[in-house]
Amino acid sequence: MLKSTQAFITYDTDKDIYDIKLSAPLSVCWQITTKCNLNCKYCLSASGKEGEYGLSTEDAIKVIEKLGNLEINRLDFTGGEPLLRKDLKQLIEVAKKNNINTIVTTNTTLLNDENIECLKVADLVQVSIDGPEQIHNKQRQAEVYKKTIANIQKLQKSDCKVRLNSFIYNSNKQYVDELMDLSKDMGLFSHLFIIFTPQGRGKEHYEEIIPAQEVEQIKNKILNRKQKENRNIRLYDYSEYMHSCVLLTPLCDVISQGFYDEDSIKVGNMLEQPLEELFSNPIFDHSTHVLHYLQRRAK
Repeated sequence: MLKSTQAFITYDTDKDIYDIKLSAPLSVCWQITTKCNLNCKYCLSASGKEGEYGLSTEDAIKVIEKLGNLEINRLDFTGGEPLLRKDLKQLIEVAKKNNINTIVTTNTTLLNDENIECLKVADLVQVSIDGPEQIHNKQRQAEVYKKTIANIQKLQKSDCKVRLNSFIYNSNKQYVDELMDLSKDMGLFSHLFIIFTPQGRGKEHYEEIIPAQEVEQIKNKILNRKQKENRNIRLYDYSEYMHSCVLLTPLCDVISQGFYDEDSIKVGNMLEQPLEELFSNPIFDHSTHVLHYLQRRAK
């Protein structure tokens, strides 16, 4: 259910479309750190051991409280690896106190009893598996597949709500059915497929771009399984949502797309200017922002 974020809807008679203007974002994706214990081959943010840790706990809490005052519906904690932040549970709890739904994206390889308790506080935990063991490990550049599967099962046993994410690129597109079988066999109702975008370290691998015609074929395959099995399986393509996602970098620069690297356009910084003012920048497509929010909802 949406909160009271104001929406101003106008009709463009020339284009025969409705235009939506929001007083504030519905959701924010916060790349809370770009430090990561892995070095994934196609990482959109090129995260790694030398990444930016992010704000202090005190400053991070202030940011979340500002988001709460704007009545943001959802806050996605991404990275990097969010579990490298020892204050993650505290930050999730602050978000919950401010009536913000939370999603945490993690590779799970750092999972232990302490951060299981941390992830139990979140509304949804997202974990990526990109193919069978050999393919997944090659993408992660580490032997982590078996550990990731085992840790997903630990999260399930701890009553965490888990969504499987799968990045699809040219060299793993043939495993889409196998990945859907995996999430079904693991009892995961929600599975999000994300089309490869050549950003971050992915810029070194343009050969992994999937031709548009094949993307449509994959989309139809996923839709057929979704309808047949009555599961929440979706395909997400960043190229369809350019300038609709509100992304915060570790130090709160505001980016108008769902990934960040050195070439991303910075709209401003939330620590220096109110987010609602930055979100009013014409670069943001508010109508598509609503679609983006619904596409990534925690269901």
